[in-house]
Amino acid sequence: MMERPISYIPMDRRQALYRGDKLPDPAHGAALFADISGFTPLTERLVQDLGPQRGAEEVTRHLNRVFDGLVDELHRYGGSVISFSGDAVTCWFEGDNGFRATTCALAMQAVMQKAQTIHTPSGDITLAMKAAVVTGTARRFLVGNPQVQLIDVLAGKLLDRLVEAEHEAEKGEVILDEATMDNLGLRVAIKAWRQSPLTGARLGVVGSLEDMSIPAYWPAIPPDALDESITRRWLLPPVYRRLVEGGDEFLAELRPAVALFLRFSGIDYDADEDAETKLDTFVQNVQEILSRYDSNLLQLTIGDKGSAMYAAFGAPYAHEDDVVRAVSVALELQELANRLTYITAVQIGICQGRARTGAYGGTTRRTYGVLGDAVNTAARLMQAAAPGQILVTEGTIKQTGDKFSWEALPPIRVKGKAEPLSIFAVTRRQTQTAVRLQEPQYALPMVGRAAEQQQIREKMTAVKDGKGHVIAISGEAGIGKSRLVANVIGLASDNGFLGFGGECQSYGTSTSYLVWQRIWQDFFGLTAEMTLEQQVEHLTSQLNAINPALPPRLPLLGAVLRLSIPDNDLTQSFDAQLRKVSLESLLVECLRARAEITPIFIVLEDCHWLDPLSLELLEAIARAIADRPILIVLAVREPAMNRTQSAAFRKLPNFVSIRLNEFTPEEADHLMALKMEQLTQAKIRMPRILRDKIMERAAGNPFYIEELLNYLQNQAAIASNTIYDLDLPTSLHSLILSRIDQLTETQRNTIKVASVIGRLFRAAMLWGAYPPLGGPQQVKSDLEVLEQLDLTPLDTPEPELAYLFKNVVTQEVAYESLPFATRAMLHDLIGQYIEKHYAHALSQYVGLLAYHYGRSDNEVKKREYLLKAGEAAQAEYANEAAIEYFRRVLPLLPEPERAAVMRKLGNVLELVGQWDEASGLYTQGLQLALKHENRQEEAWCQAAQAELLRKRGRFEEATSHLEAARLTFEKLEDEEGVAQAYHSAGTLAAQQGQYEKARTLYEQSMALRRELNQPAFIAALLSNLAIIARFQGDLAESRRLNEEALAIRRQVGDRRTIANSLNNLGNLVRNLGDLAQARRHLEEALQLQREVGDRWAIANSLNNLGNVVRDQSDFETARQFYVESLTINYEFGDRRAIAYVLEDMAGLAAAQHRASRALLLVGAAQALREEIGTPLSTVEQGQLDGRLTTVLADEAAESYIVQGRSLDLPQAIEFALNNAVLAAV
Repeated sequence: MMERPISYIPMDRRQALYRGDKLPDPAHGAALFADISGFTPLTERLVQDLGPQRGAEEVTRHLNRVFDGLVDELHRYGGSVISFSGDAVTCWFEGDNGFRATTCALAMQAVMQKAQTIHTPSGDITLAMKAAVVTGTARRFLVGNPQVQLIDVLAGKLLDRLVEAEHEAEKGEVILDEATMDNLGLRVAIKAWRQSPLTGARLGVVGSLEDMSIPAYWPAIPPDALDESITRRWLLPPVYRRLVEGGDEFLAELRPAVALFLRFSGIDYDADEDAETKLDTFVQNVQEILSRYDSNLLQLTIGDKGSAMYAAFGAPYAHEDDVVRAVSVALELQELANRLTYITAVQIGICQGRARTGAYGGTTRRTYGVLGDAVNTAARLMQAAAPGQILVTEGTIKQTGDKFSWEALPPIRVKGKAEPLSIFAVTRRQTQTAVRLQEPQYALPMVGRAAEQQQIREKMTAVKDGKGHVIAISGEAGIGKSRLVANVIGLASDNGFLGFGGECQSYGTSTSYLVWQRIWQDFFGLTAEMTLEQQVEHLTSQLNAINPALPPRLPLLGAVLRLSIPDNDLTQSFDAQLRKVSLESLLVECLRARAEITPIFIVLEDCHWLDPLSLELLEAIARAIADRPILIVLAVREPAMNRTQSAAFRKLPNFVSIRLNEFTPEEADHLMALKMEQLTQAKIRMPRILRDKIMERAAGNPFYIEELLNYLQNQAAIASNTIYDLDLPTSLHSLILSRIDQLTETQRNTIKVASVIGRLFRAAMLWGAYPPLGGPQQVKSDLEVLEQLDLTPLDTPEPELAYLFKNVVTQEVAYESLPFATRAMLHDLIGQYIEKHYAHALSQYVGLLAYHYGRSDNEVKKREYLLKAGEAAQAEYANEAAIEYFRRVLPLLPEPERAAVMRKLGNVLELVGQWDEASGLYTQGLQLALKHENRQEEAWCQAAQAELLRKRGRFEEATSHLEAARLTFEKLEDEEGVAQAYHSAGTLAAQQGQYEKARTLYEQSMALRRELNQPAFIAALLSNLAIIARFQGDLAESRRLNEEALAIRRQVGDRRTIANSLNNLGNLVRNLGDLAQARRHLEEALQLQREVGDRWAIANSLNNLGNVVRDQSDFETARQFYVESLTINYEFGDRRAIAYVLEDMAGLAAAQHRASRALLLVGAAQALREEIGTPLSTVEQGQLDGRLTTVLADEAAESYIVQGRSLDLPQAIEFALNNAVLAAV
């Protein structure tokens, strides 16, 4: 439901506005202060459980829920919330002797009793409230600029008494001052007495209050009762715009923000008749200063013993230099306090961090605020600051570069922080230096831009010959404009240019001539040490030297030099237009005259923030330099909406545009190598996977690359390859967010919804999934702007019409700015859209639906598609994806449904070699099946566990599980289950040398599979029967069965089973002597197994390939295959497979005439086979003996075999992997 602007106005104020009345001042009644405790530990718990972003949002959700109940009670008893202070409210009851306020406070405590327990993933947190009520006279002011925001204020000594009483209250209590107790008399029972340590005032804790019925106090006001021109004055303009434009769902955001708290005193609100005027003057001046820096005053708390105000930077609109803006404002506020002599003892605290911004409070009374740890820290810094001091945290001051002077102070301890806080005191703004003094220094050498540098060198040569030029270096933020400009400065210095430079400020787009101020001060040689008279005298001399006719126009220079030079008889007659034109011609003449002596070089940085008059001066100069050695270099951000895009100088013949593009992969790689060397002081090459991730996120932007590497280094994450698990560095986040915030409301909402769809998104899905964005024409119009700004370039034209986020980081910032509740809502709507519009082919969108519903609060759909996606991934052998899907869906399922999914997850884990975890899941699934009497699933879990035990060579345990499964399947008349039990039992018998029993079991299973028409299982049985035939020496029959199985499997298209058949055929044709064909079969099998990720089968094929290449006398390659196979099998604990590899490695040693090694390995294999009960078949034993004929004739053969038999498994593995002749035994 859309928020109502009227809810931002205190209830008594909106009632008075509706009636056309004024609120009384002074006011007589009761003040109530309610402070909710427990939100700090709740915040810490939720941040720990859910992460900083979702944790902060959950805290606000609980805060809103609690406030809803409290505000409802407050309004029921005739109270009004005058102001919010985080999780506390200050309220007023006009004309009340304390009874309504006290009754209300007790009712609010009853609400808290119902809402006090908050359940979190790691345990419960208890909330509590304490309340204080005082009665008497207070001042009621309305202050602030109506064009910015009006602020209701409750002031006077009554507020000090309220704070004094609240300090003595404990959780769950309502405490009254003596005046209130006297008013209530016998109607109130006091259960405990307190005394204020400050004034000695007596305070009473309410035990009970006489129950009196109080009728509903406030009459209802129609929703549209107050005109928009009235209600908007109580809301900050950007907040109001978002509300009325339907952006309330996007008003709540998670974003970097800077909090500034200021404490002040000096106004006697009770005794001073001008108190309201003084406070209003101060507040309006503060609002004016904040507005110039695109910031907002969010909170004003008044008390005779000290008042406080709170401002935020970066919310609701971000700027890349919000910290610089905040410190600049703090210095200006100090100057303001010095000018307003009645304002005293100003203390300021500043802190930057990620915060939850947006509306909070009750449904019927709300405020816009910024909540988070940084806000609390800024308030603590304000309290710790001495009068006249500005305190900032270490992390905050580092983001200001060299723009301010500051002093490090001893660390302090603050509430809510386990460790002492490193703090700094800001003393003043650093004086800007002109660029001609020195070339900016960079830690890393220039990367790339060779063609651009050559082009600039050519133009600089022409300029020295007297042909002036204007060069605009443009590109997106972070692309390297300033880095190239630094090189140009060095080049200009080397060529004898006299250089000057200025830098536009993001907050100076309306400050005339801001960028030129330092340039002309330096041009004329003015210094800060000169008095005004000295500067005027110096300027007169300078102008007279250029042209004796110029000094009479000297007062015009005051505008560009920020000097208060009085007009003379000539200039006082100039109107505004003539003053501007005359000033421009004066400066042009001075510049041209200086250029006759020496070539001049002027740099203007960040010209996308150029103010109008600075641009017009630039235009005048650009027109006048074609025949003078003057080079002007502009650095401008594009694509961006700025004044220079349509500047007239762009059409001049001496204008040159240089557009910087993204780094190539080679340039990005070079930059990363240089940066890594700088960070680590060593030539360390990053892992390729991490380099690729950085390149993907940075998209060739050098600033992004450096900032990501700096951040990863600070987070100690470079070695862990966890770039996607970390938040973005604040510098990068703020930079991108500032670009998004420059968009219109509809454009912002469009890019945010698009970020939820994905990096590539179809336009139709935007208006189809989220109609509030507008119809197709509106959305297409917004997308065209986003394309022009190079945020989301066109990917596919009509009729498909799809766009792509140019940088994945832009998508991340847009997405992360959305609260989790909004994200979840959008993911749900997108999922519904896909289901509706792609119903004919939903199987193709299962993964996408799992992605969207998996991030929604639609639990039914989330379970459905996570499970379907897991099954689809399992079928495609996308094992990592299958594991992730199954793990995510398991805790969402009702307990009776979990066993089947545990078994499926176990199957995938078994495939990739995580056998212990797979076994644990089969056991858990079996227990759940038994608990819920699911006999069928019980049997399947038994069968799955039996298969795994068989692979591990634990045949007796496998037999027990399998027999239990078979009996259950038979009782349930589950033919498929019985067929599987026969199949598994056949393999179990075959591996124990019971070939006829195995054949019989396979044939029993085959009969059932043919009845069920299950070709995949039929092929598996044919393959197993082929193995039995090979073991029994019938190679022709084995080949026939294998080829029949392979044909069926190729038709079914299952890569894993195709690989199994190829592996078996490879072994067979090797026995038939066709080594080349055997190798082709086995290599194809191995390739398919690697695609599928079946590590157990990979180990088997590696062993078989080792045998083939051994028989081809490629002994080193054979050894490599055996070593990899043995390593995998040992990791799995497959002792039967280990025995085979040891025997085959013995054959290799025999072929190399290494008798002792061969016989030791044979002995180790014999002992292992006896231990697990899996002898070689007669055919296999004969083949092994044949390979060992020469070494068995060795006179020490029996001794070596006995020595090998004495090795335990780890010793045997170590010996096999070590290529030495003998092992120490």
